[in-house]
Amino acid sequence: MKDMKINRILLPLLILMGITFSANAQTQQAGTYFPYPIVPDSISTFQGRCNYLSDHFFDFCELSKAFSARQKMANEMKVYLSVVANAEPERAIRGVNNLMKKLEKQPKDQLFIAEIAESQLYSDTAELWIDELYLPFAEAVAANKRVGKAEKARFQQQATILRNSLVGKPAPSLPYTRRDGSEGNLLNDSAEVVLVFFNDPDCNDCNMARIRLDADVSMTELISEGKVKVVAISLAEPDDEWRRHADSFPASWEVGAAPDADLTIDLRSGTPDFYIIDGKHNIRYKHLNITQVLDVARQLKKR
Repeated sequence: MKDMKINRILLPLLILMGITFSANAQTQQAGTYFPYPIVPDSISTFQGRCNYLSDHFFDFCELSKAFSARQKMANEMKVYLSVVANAEPERAIRGVNNLMKKLEKQPKDQLFIAEIAESQLYSDTAELWIDELYLPFAEAVAANKRVGKAEKARFQQQATILRNSLVGKPAPSLPYTRRDGSEGNLLNDSAEVVLVFFNDPDCNDCNMARIRLDADVSMTELISEGKVKVVAISLAEPDDEWRRHADSFPASWEVGAAPDADLTIDLRSGTPDFYIIDGKHNIRYKHLNITQVLDVARQLKKR
């Protein structure tokens, strides 16, 4: 068992480095479920080899039969995901789209693949969140009419949230209720930098982040200069209890309540969570912690 584990870790690296085997020998020596494609020697860079494998990884896999051994396919998917994660984004997404298209008429198998991608790229158990790579998996299941409504609902919601939250893309419409009861919307909040502070009234870390943010000299100056606008959105009902809590926030901040904000924007990391939106209203950073936010403030002051 130990030797098999070592082989499964080393094999993709051996292929990418150009150490190749014949198809039969490759399967026998490395214990792979199906033969991996041989990367041409003319492709010498690591990313170039990942690009090639992104396009051809499943060339020798009979997808119509392969899912009879689900655990083996799960293992191969983890290898595939480790490869495409290092490919150029466009090539990686093209490879994923091609794979999911081939599985469109195998809805149970497509769903199985998406669930593996979810565990590796999106869920709390994922070692690294790669939203752009996970999105085509979720979108394929969400668009597949052969997948049952109950099964696809989770992926539809994930796809919607991720499309609203991609770095480099426009920030979404996110209505909230202000302290005075009037309605605000993240779409209408503009400045050179909009700092969105998602918080929860019952979160001790949120209260500490609020205190640190309010006490920071650089941030205070940037706000007074009009370069930064802080929008603090609580995942709470806009009731009297929340309004009493909201009174502890600085008067210079835009403060609102949006109890279902996590159904619109990606808040997987929990609260406190910070987003930075630029002057063109595009998301520049997300899932920042308070220390990172204060570092950004210091960099802005140096400009």
